Amino acid sequence: METQGRRQSTNVEDARGRKVVAGTASLGLLVRFVGQRWGMKGLLVAAGLGLLGWQLGLLDPAALMGGDQVKEVEYQPTAEEQEQFNFVKVVLGSTEDVWSQEFQRIGRQYTPPALTVFRGQYPTGCGVGDARMGPFYCPLDQKIYIDLGFYTALEQDFNAPGDFAQAYVIAHEVGHHVQKLLGISDQVAAMRDRPDYNQYSVRLELQADC
Repeated sequence: METQGRRQSTNVEDARGRKVVAGTASLGLLVRFVGQRWGMKGLLVAAGLGLLGWQLGLLDPAALMGGDQVKEVEYQPTAEEQEQFNFVKVVLGSTEDVWSQEFQRIGRQYTPPALTVFRGQYPTGCGVGDARMGPFYCPLDQKIYIDLGFYTALEQDFNAPGDFAQAYVIAHEVGHHVQKLLGISDQVAAMRDRPDYNQYSVRLELQADC
């Protein structure tokens, strides 16, 4: 793909130099584990121990209670990774141009999604995002999240090298954003309990693709 000289999106956030506080990412998993293993009694005991630890100054409640618990860390990307970062900005900019024209054609205004590039883990409107999940779109904050390490996995593990495959990943997540803007995602969620949910959701997906 030819990307030199093409417009780069300004809706890309570089969060590669930010790290999630460990307690933020692990609290939900800890609560789930204790609840499944020991039930309500276990949760009450864990809560009591947590309160004791807080009073003794052994635990930081701010780190455990979630929110935007991130800290700045020193990070210097390689030249190859920075090239991938710029590539993502170009691809997102291209989707903005295309979908702006398509929405204008049907008399609507396109609101582009933001895209956050992170490493490892990062807080999102849908919970703490993890690089192991792969790129994903969060409809609650209408943002796309990606760890650029996924492109290495795409080439080595999925045998899908090249710029086109990398661009498709971004375009696919933007497609979920378009479904959200058009109300398709909400229609699918509303029909989730219906017996014919699978057929209905596939039909809406095909309509969106068309």
